[in-house]
Amino acid sequence: MPQIPSSDSPTSRIKCNSPESPLCSPWAHPGAWHLELADVQELPLPVPARGQLGPWKPTQHLLGLVFQQLPGFQA
Repeated sequence: MPQIPSSDSPTSRIKCNSPESPLCSPWAHPGAWHLELADVQELPLPVPARGQLGPWKPTQHLLGLVFQQLPGFQA
Protein backbone atom coordinates (compact mmCIF):
# COMPACT_ATOMS: atom_id res chain seq x y z
CA MET A 1 0.00 0.00 0.00
CA PRO A 2 1.45 3.43 -0.90
CA GLN A 3 2.40 5.78 1.91
CA ILE A 4 -0.01 8.69 2.32
CA PRO A 5 1.87 11.87 3.24
CA SER A 6 0.90 13.57 6.46
CA SER A 7 1.80 16.87 8.03
CA ASP A 8 2.17 17.75 11.67
CA SER A 9 2.22 21.42 10.75
CA PRO A 10 -0.36 23.51 12.67
CA THR A 11 -1.40 25.09 9.35
CA SER A 12 -2.07 21.76 7.61
CA ARG A 13 -5.67 21.36 6.39
CA ILE A 14 -5.40 17.56 6.03
CA LYS A 15 -4.53 15.15 8.83
CA CYS A 16 -3.77 11.55 7.93
CA ASN A 17 -4.35 8.59 10.24
CA SER A 18 -2.73 5.27 9.31
CA PRO A 19 -4.43 1.87 9.70
CA GLU A 20 -2.41 1.37 12.90
CA SER A 21 -3.65 4.66 14.45
CA PRO A 22 -6.52 4.73 16.94
CA LEU A 23 -9.87 5.27 15.26
CA CYS A 24 -10.46 8.98 14.64
CA SER A 25 -14.28 8.84 14.82
CA PRO A 26 -17.10 6.42 15.64
CA TRP A 27 -17.65 5.97 11.87
CA ALA A 28 -14.01 5.14 11.05
CA HIS A 29 -13.40 1.76 9.43
CA PRO A 30 -10.81 -0.26 11.42
CA GLY A 31 -7.59 -1.02 9.55
CA ALA A 32 -8.06 1.71 6.92
CA TRP A 33 -6.43 5.06 6.14
CA HIS A 34 -8.45 8.09 7.25
CA LEU A 35 -8.10 11.69 6.13
CA GLU A 36 -9.46 14.40 8.40
CA LEU A 37 -10.13 17.74 6.72
CA ALA A 38 -9.97 21.07 8.55
CA ASP A 39 -11.33 24.46 7.49
CA VAL A 40 -14.21 22.89 5.53
CA GLN A 41 -16.87 25.27 4.24
CA GLU A 42 -20.49 24.13 3.93
CA LEU A 43 -22.11 25.02 0.62
CA PRO A 44 -25.43 26.91 0.76
CA LEU A 45 -27.02 24.57 -1.83
CA PRO A 46 -26.54 20.83 -2.34
CA VAL A 47 -24.45 19.67 -5.29
CA PRO A 48 -25.58 16.39 -6.89
CA ALA A 49 -22.69 13.92 -6.71
CA ARG A 50 -22.66 10.20 -6.00
CA GLY A 51 -20.81 9.10 -2.89
CA GLN A 52 -17.42 7.47 -3.30
CA LEU A 53 -15.49 5.01 -1.15
CA GLY A 54 -12.13 6.52 -2.03
CA PRO A 55 -10.57 9.65 -3.50
CA TRP A 56 -12.02 10.67 -6.84
CA LYS A 57 -11.67 13.49 -9.34
CA PRO A 58 -14.78 15.65 -9.82
CA THR A 59 -15.94 16.54 -13.33
CA GLN A 60 -15.57 20.09 -14.66
CA HIS A 61 -19.36 20.44 -14.49
CA LEU A 62 -19.40 19.51 -10.81
CA LEU A 63 -16.54 21.92 -10.07
CA GLY A 64 -18.50 24.66 -11.86
CA LEU A 65 -21.52 24.04 -9.62
CA VAL A 66 -19.33 24.23 -6.51
CA PHE A 67 -17.40 27.35 -7.58
CA GLN A 68 -20.65 29.19 -8.38
CA GLN A 69 -21.34 29.01 -4.63
CA LEU A 70 -17.81 30.11 -3.67
CA PRO A 71 -17.26 33.34 -5.64
CA GLY A 72 -14.32 34.42 -3.43
CA PHE A 73 -12.48 31.07 -3.58
CA GLN A 74 -8.81 31.26 -4.54
CA ALA A 75 -7.07 27.98 -5.44
